[in-house]
Amino acid sequence: MTQQTDEELIRGTLAGNQGAFASLVRRYERRVATTIRSVMGDLSRDDTADIAQDIFLLVYRSLASFRGDSQFGTYVTRIALRHCYRESKRRKKRGFLFLSFDAPGSDTRTPDERFAGTSRTDRPVIADERKGEVVKALAALPEEFRTVLVLRVIEEMSVEEVAAALEISTGTVKSRLFRAKDKMRELLAGCDLEFQLDTMD
Repeated sequence: MTQQTDEELIRGTLAGNQGAFASLVRRYERRVATTIRSVMGDLSRDDTADIAQDIFLLVYRSLASFRGDSQFGTYVTRIALRHCYRESKRRKKRGFLFLSFDAPGSDTRTPDERFAGTSRTDRPVIADERKGEVVKALAALPEEFRTVLVLRVIEEMSVEEVAAALEISTGTVKSRLFRAKDKMRELLAGCDLEFQLDTMD
């Protein structure tokens, strides 16, 4: 059976087919969970699920206004980011935020392995026994840099998709990505580690 496209599932949802929206949720639940944790840190599974439910409710309510000007995944990410920024401010979180990407059905590689660029380059970013330092360094990044880096590297979104999701220019995405990588190298230098993502421009 051929998998339905996003557009077909959207039309089905708007026509009253709840199963169609459930399929959209399953298709994008990992991306939403990743986005939540990129902004808000390592929340509990229940907390993440509650926020994800709120996000998908917002997506459902706004589905009729989706015009297809961007990919639906980008549209979902944009809604998720906006909600997470609001929720983060509401909770008045302060301090360093630690990332975790273990949503059900997600990539079986660890976050550190994905940041090591194993799908894009044979060169390891850091020695295996020190990979945990990457997560700590990510926590120290300013939110705007961390979000760009997560969307670009973890979610493997294109520069254009990241720009659309964050509603900024591609030039700003590239600038933030460059500064994020530079900051990561600086943070990891004190641990005698090297951060290389030269292929992720």
